[in-house]
Amino acid sequence: MRGIQRFFTESRWILSAGSQPGLIGRVKLLIIAFCLVLAGCAGEAASTPTHTPKSTPVIETKLTTAERATIFDSIWQTVNDNYFDPTFGGKDWQAIGDEYRQHLVTVQEDQTFWFQVVNSMLFELGVSHIGALPAELSNELDTITFATGSLGMDVRLMDGMAVITQVVSGSPADKAGLRPGFVVSSVDGRKPSDFPNLQTPPDNERNQRRNAVGGLRAVLYGEVGMEVVIDYLDANDRTQRATLQFAPRNGISCGQLDPSLPPACTEFEVKRLANGIGYIRFSGFLETVLDSVLQAIDDLHETPALIIDLRGNPGGTFPVRTAIASQLVGEPKMFMRYQMRDGMEEVYLDAVTDMYPGVVVILVDELSQSSSEEFAGSLQALSRATIIGSQTPGSCLVMNLEVLDKGAILIYPYAQPQTPDGRILEDNGVAPNIEVALDREQLLQGIDAQIEAAIEFAQEQITE
Repeated sequence: MRGIQRFFTESRWILSAGSQPGLIGRVKLLIIAFCLVLAGCAGEAASTPTHTPKSTPVIETKLTTAERATIFDSIWQTVNDNYFDPTFGGKDWQAIGDEYRQHLVTVQEDQTFWFQVVNSMLFELGVSHIGALPAELSNELDTITFATGSLGMDVRLMDGMAVITQVVSGSPADKAGLRPGFVVSSVDGRKPSDFPNLQTPPDNERNQRRNAVGGLRAVLYGEVGMEVVIDYLDANDRTQRATLQFAPRNGISCGQLDPSLPPACTEFEVKRLANGIGYIRFSGFLETVLDSVLQAIDDLHETPALIIDLRGNPGGTFPVRTAIASQLVGEPKMFMRYQMRDGMEEVYLDAVTDMYPGVVVILVDELSQSSSEEFAGSLQALSRATIIGSQTPGSCLVMNLEVLDKGAILIYPYAQPQTPDGRILEDNGVAPNIEVALDREQLLQGIDAQIEAAIEFAQEQITE
């Protein structure tokens, strides 16, 4: 099983483990399993669910009919009692539960129960950060976060093609002659459309593109020494083939989130661009990268402008995004409002005596989710940063996780973020101040149009 890397809990009010030894590690494993499997797998449709998966992981049938009914009712009731919106967005949650409960009498396999009944019911709400899984899938780890090796490239969908957007210098992809603008046709004989692709909510076009490329991006990471065969189209659309071996990942910050997990790795890059403009890129708002980012901001303190590249950044944790934002804002301004079932909570940034004073530009795309959306949306609302790139997917809610009977897990959103100026990010995403799309022809010429636009904007602001 492979899938996208968003295992991070978006909850600021992290699930309390009390004094039970090892429960925090177990919860983290469950979060990883949940987000991996729901993002990167699916099964055959039982009836006609809105989100039809292509292939599911094999789940051994262990539950009795009575146990399935108990778990189903517990999931429905938990969402009923704790979902952030008591109106359920105008949908009849009672009727939805009644409809899917009727399928329980005909379910013979656990696989059908989880993917065609439970998750199809939850997806009817049309929101992100929601789903359920059996405990046996908790041994699935997200490839991009935990892999020791990488091919050193990234891809995005453009006109239905998996176009290479980045090739790291000296990486296996670079040494094999792959370049930005080339098109990946297959990996180990599998076309991009063959990789697991569950269309998780929300159902907007941006999030659908994010879902569609997730499985392919995951196989670009793996165990050091393993080989993959990539078929691709070169600059002249000629079919080429290369055998690449995963090499140790460069430019990453790794750390132990919990003794029960392997080290989690976050890509990190810092450099100076034209006219002394600073550039920072990191692939997740994880604790493992926080010190590096804060140090980079401090090192770039005298630069006239700073570009923060959040393209492909799927999110992370609340303390990391607010700590970085505080370093850029400096004052205890409102960071975000959170609409919960029983009211609104406002969260403020910390005062910082030596904040970064220059122009701030943030790059985003359809793979910038959750924490990335909160971070970019808040700084945009505060007029502290200019957003450049393509609109984000609108996968931005605060989730809670509960361990249910038989070790099953459920995540559901219990708070909805709103920017300081009142914008709801879920489904809407962050709309850039300057919309710039990547273009294959430009990539073939070595031009990253989004970075070029950020540099041009920053230079204009510097010279004013």
